[in-house]
Amino acid sequence: MATDVTARFRYNAAMPIAAFVALCGTVPLTVAGWPFAFVLLIPFAVLVWGWRAGVDVRGGRLVVRWPVGSRTIEPADIRGFTITHRRVSAVLADDRAVWLPAVPGTRVPVLAEALGLRVAGAPAAAEADDEGPGEPAEQAADTAADEVTASDEATASDEATVSDEGAASDDDAAPATGAGARPSTPAR
Repeated sequence: MATDVTARFRYNAAMPIAAFVALCGTVPLTVAGWPFAFVLLIPFAVLVWGWRAGVDVRGGRLVVRWPVGSRTIEPADIRGFTITHRRVSAVLADDRAVWLPAVPGTRVPVLAEALGLRVAGAPAAAEADDEGPGEPAEQAADTAADEVTASDEATASDEATVSDEGAASDDDAAPATGAGARPSTPAR
């Protein structure tokens, strides 16, 4: 069954690996006595959760996978997305929310784009194409060059002040603009 997966969201692979290590560590408890057998269930449940849970976009549909079962949601049924307490949910047309495991809030625009939806506040594709491909990089380079020049001028004036006054005390120290200090950037 070959399906086109446009986007895939999964938990970090460290989660099931750590659960497997914990599962191996709990085996001696089970050997020590059967009353401890329930302890095996905890790392096993985390292993299955980390391995199976996630979200896929297949064939233009949202597939939400849980450790036991999955659910397919059509993009037409999705009214929007909500982000609460680091959890992303899809709000359906009937006002029900479906939690999307392994989808971080910063990746909602990628999920929406894969489904063919538009996120409110995100620039449209046509608006993004109006900017030249090199313009943002050129602006960033110009800004960085201006900051370096301003930093060098400030350092030179501070050195001139110190040499004019003779020895400077710690109370007269200027703000750090030299090695290791980052010049402040103007708000955009």
